[in-house]
Formats: sequence, C-alpha cells, structure tokens
Amino acid sequence: MSDKIGSVMMDVEEELVMPDIPIRPNNAIPFAIGITLILSSLLAASFAFVNFGTVYLLDDDTLSEQGITEEQLAPFQMYRDSGLGLTLGIMYSVMTLGLIISGILLMRKNPLGVKLGIGSGAIFVIAKIVDIAWIHMIAEDYGMKAQISSGVVIQFLCGAFCMALPLVAILIPEGRAALYREKVILKFSEEE
Repeated sequence: MSDKIGSVMMDVEEELVMPDIPIRPNNAIPFAIGITLILSSLLAASFAFVNFGTVYLLDDDTLSEQGITEEQLAPFQMYRDSGLGLTLGIMYSVMTLGLIISGILLMRKNPLGVKLGIGSGAIFVIAKIVDIAWIHMIAEDYGMKAQISSGVVIQFLCGAFCMALPLVAILIPEGRAALYREKVILKFSEEE
C-alpha cells in the first residue's frame, strides 16, 4: 500500500451549484403582526378620543370650575376654535379603522392588509405634520409659542413603526409565503 494520496482534478468550467431551498409558509408571522396592528389601533383610538373630547366634551365653564386659568385655557380654545381638534380627531379615527381592518386582513392572510397597514401608518405621520404646521400658524393668535418637543420625535418614530410593521410580513420569506400562498424558493446568487 502506498501512503500517497491522490489528487482530484476538476475541470475549470465546472462550478459548485447551491441547491434551491423551498420555504415553508409560517402562518404565525402575519397573524402576530395583525394582532400587533389591532393593539396599535387602541392607541390611535385614544388619540381620536382626546381630540374629539377637547372639541365636544370640554367647554370653558367646565374647565373654569376645575380651577384652570385663562392662560392654561388657551390650548383648549385653540384646538376647539381653529378646527384642529376636529380635524385630528377625524384623521386618527380613520387611522384607527385602517389599523383594525389591516390587522384583521393580515390575520386572515390577505396581502391587502400590508398595503392598508402602511397607509394607516402614513395617516399618523400626515396627522402629526398637520398638527405641527397648524399649531405654528395659529399659536401666536392665542398668546402661545409653538415649539417642537421630544414627544413629537417619538410620535414620528411611532408612525414610522406603524408603516414598517406590515412590511415585516413580506420581508420575511416565510411570512411572504403565508400571505401570497405561492411557492417561495430561497435562491443564492452566484458570486464571481
């Protein structure tokens, strides 16, 4: 016996080929995202309630009885008199309905829920832009100074999260396979 090990010669044109890997649908991904969107709609509903409450439930007499001064009363009057509270209340209500419907659609594995969820998150961002612009235009009329605080930045991040969350269902291959009910294959690109 020889201790010499032979060598294997490969033709230059031969390449190793990675096999295609079929992806199995994971129904839990769109379902979990749908539940998260429905829970997010509760926060949106609270925003709508606060804005409608400022317009319809709080009047000057009720606030004065609670010991609120004229200076503290100015933001409530601004929201009510300028129409900002009603406008934001409507926008947040539409966003709430959109998040609930998109959550239900995703739980039922309907891909339309992704588009509706992105649109509902966009309504939140648009509502914040309207809120900031409107307040900056009319704040001086009510003796107030408008400024952008860290809360606004957090709310914009919340809107971005609401827009990005439905995309997770289609970015993960298993979730995309569950939503679109088609065979998804993970392909590796050839590197040269």
